[in-house]
Amino acid sequence: MERDSGSRSFGNGDGGEAEWPQTPGELDYRLDMVLETFQKVQQGHTFDLLEELLDCVDWREQFGSAASGFLQPDEVANLKRFYRAKFAELERYYLAEQLSTTVMTALLATSDFSLSEAFKRLGREQPELWQEIRAFFGRKEFTTAALALADEPRQRAD
Repeated sequence: MERDSGSRSFGNGDGGEAEWPQTPGELDYRLDMVLETFQKVQQGHTFDLLEELLDCVDWREQFGSAASGFLQPDEVANLKRFYRAKFAELERYYLAEQLSTTVMTALLATSDFSLSEAFKRLGREQPELWQEIRAFFGRKEFTTAALALADEPRQRAD
């Protein structure tokens, strides 16, 4: 059976936006674009993080399908406009966290980073422990970022 990627197809009249992804983590990303974004960061570039995240989304895979029709450029632009407004108030750290998770997925997919068999087995055999580890390090990264953002060095009168 051929995979129909349009379970949340754009404009298919089946409930529309209510069934669309509600968070950045529910969107499909083009891993090559995510790696390009990471390369930009490594080269010292700055950019609008939300725009960069939206540029990495695989709109055609997420919302188009053989059954509903493939997306046209104006439909992709409309989707980006919708999600730009939807995610406009999200913390930038949250967006960075989403992209960094996707970067790691891309690095694993391209074999630029690998996990030991024992680590992979942990995820398969003890999913609760795996989630606990992820939650711990997610909280740690958030705390690190919050502390860094709160930093406001004092001017010394030396």
